[in-house]
Amino acid sequence: MPTLAQSRVVATLGGPGTFAGQATQAFVRRMPELGPVQYLATMDEIWASVSSGTVDSAVLTSETTNTGLEAIAGHLLAPRTGANLYVNGEILVPYHCMLLGKPGTTLDRVRLVLGHGSLVHCQGFLAEQLPQAEVRMHDQNSLAAAAEVLDGDGRTAVVGTLLSAETNGLAVLERDIDRGSLGAWWIMSCELRVSRRPDVLVVGVSSAVEGALGDLLGKMHGFGMTLRGIAAVGGGSIFRYDYLVVFWSKRPSMSPHEALAGLTGCRLIGAFESVSVGAPNLISA
Repeated sequence: MPTLAQSRVVATLGGPGTFAGQATQAFVRRMPELGPVQYLATMDEIWASVSSGTVDSAVLTSETTNTGLEAIAGHLLAPRTGANLYVNGEILVPYHCMLLGKPGTTLDRVRLVLGHGSLVHCQGFLAEQLPQAEVRMHDQNSLAAAAEVLDGDGRTAVVGTLLSAETNGLAVLERDIDRGSLGAWWIMSCELRVSRRPDVLVVGVSSAVEGALGDLLGKMHGFGMTLRGIAAVGGGSIFRYDYLVVFWSKRPSMSPHEALAGLTGCRLIGAFESVSVGAPNLISA
């Protein structure tokens, strides 16, 4: 395992005005041991930094109202660097996506909408209100897209946050175009940091052990754990998969290590408390 950075620097995408930046600030307010935030341009840079120990932690979305665990499962189950990553906490945050444009422009002028992962939450609004516009994911992040909008001719807009509008000098053309979408954000590091009273368990299951997934599901059910989510990643041969499995319990009655005792092919990836920030809890009973 790489040597962790001495300071508790946490990396995330873009800047304070991105959706990732807002979630990271929510973590910082609740975890005073975290150090400064380092904003990187791409998710590949974030994964590389936290896997190598250049930064202590990274914050990225795990799943949302409209997306599952598949993207993050590939990184946690099959790390390219050989360094195992662990999930140390979760915050649930509403998106409140804004459609931002150059000051003076109007909605009917927009012919191109830029954004990042948040675009998936705004598909309904964009299809109904801007059928004439091309929708394109920016190759960096929403802050870089915001700069393009400001330098443009008023026919380009970007999906972003209210803070992004204020800091980049953009006008809010429409508010809350995601129609109530929520995101679950995970903070990850190369060190397993188990919460004192975890209500969420994240477990990796190896395809090399036959029956491991069934054994895990049976034992968690016996402990009163609810299956919250699952994602499969290719296990190296046809019909074989590694799994990322997330469980939740309203009143956990055992330690994470007790829960996995006696199970082979299962690795604890996270044991933490889930916190809801200004949004209904996605995992309420």
